[in-house]
Amino acid sequence: MNPFAVYLAAIEAVLALWLGTTCLATLVRSAWWRRRQMRSAAIEPALRSAIVDYIGGANDFTVLEQYVRTSAREISEQMFSFRHAVSGAALDRLCSLAIELTLLQRWLDDAETRDTMARRNAFRRLAFVCAYEPCRRQVGDRLSEALEDADRDIRLTAAAALAQTGRPADVERVFRLALSESLLVRITLAETLRPHAYGLCERVIPETLRSQDVSRILAALELLRAWERALPIVGLAPLMGHRDKRVRLEAFPLAPLVAPGPDIENEILAGLGDPDPQIAAAAARTAARLHLDKALPALARCARTASPLVIEAAASALAEMQPAGWTTLQELRHNPNPATAAAAGAALERARRKAGA
Repeated sequence: MNPFAVYLAAIEAVLALWLGTTCLATLVRSAWWRRRQMRSAAIEPALRSAIVDYIGGANDFTVLEQYVRTSAREISEQMFSFRHAVSGAALDRLCSLAIELTLLQRWLDDAETRDTMARRNAFRRLAFVCAYEPCRRQVGDRLSEALEDADRDIRLTAAAALAQTGRPADVERVFRLALSESLLVRITLAETLRPHAYGLCERVIPETLRSQDVSRILAALELLRAWERALPIVGLAPLMGHRDKRVRLEAFPLAPLVAPGPDIENEILAGLGDPDPQIAAAAARTAARLHLDKALPALARCARTASPLVIEAAASALAEMQPAGWTTLQELRHNPNPATAAAAGAALERARRKAGA
């Protein structure tokens, strides 16, 4: 027989065996999954009823103890499904079940497995029950250590859990994590950190803004902008004149969110005279938001420059500063520079329509 034909037949046999084994494994797994779902559906009413009774004040969790050895996953899922429905004492009782039923230790063990999905589920449950102090004590530093986990979802879960403790050290760790993460993760963590914004402004944010690391400064400014609230931000004015253009562009929009002062006003006026069109335009928008009357002469000069970006920003800013800004726009409508005249006329018309005039 041709050796090549023998070799080909052997390969076909191996492939057929592999395909058959794969199909059989898929069928077995599918049958197991269906049985598991059916079993879960069958015991779900009893589990939910027992959990509700315990949350409501009953001290008998015999039903749950009967199922915990064979249906720990189902009990965990049912407990986790109540996470948005309870608070206060009811939440404490729900979390205490994790200790009473030895589920907490199971989740701690699952947090060490190599199965990514199992680890994520474990950390979600650990984060949930850490709202309860006895659970938090047993979890220990596991959540803090998870801030450096290779899996992004686990880092986010751990960060949210640590932030909810409200302890300054935990909140600061989450803030520093946000500085080193991607923009997408930082936006997510911004919501987690929003309730602690004032506390962070006392120490860790000023320290970060004084840093020599531009990337960390930019990340901190992005967080501050994402919070969109008035805050006691110390050290903003120097950043409006920073050597790095990116820092300046992030800092200017924050000026209206801090207490106005001579240092902030001076940086805005300096920005209006900056040769970079983006900086001058950012300064014009900031002056408009602050209704900074001192900036009117500089805005008028900006409206007569050669940069379309600066002209448009300055005209829009003047339109927000009635009545003096409107008077300036009236004059600029007759400027020999066609771009200036057009921008002034359009900005004035928009302002009048907005005011109903």
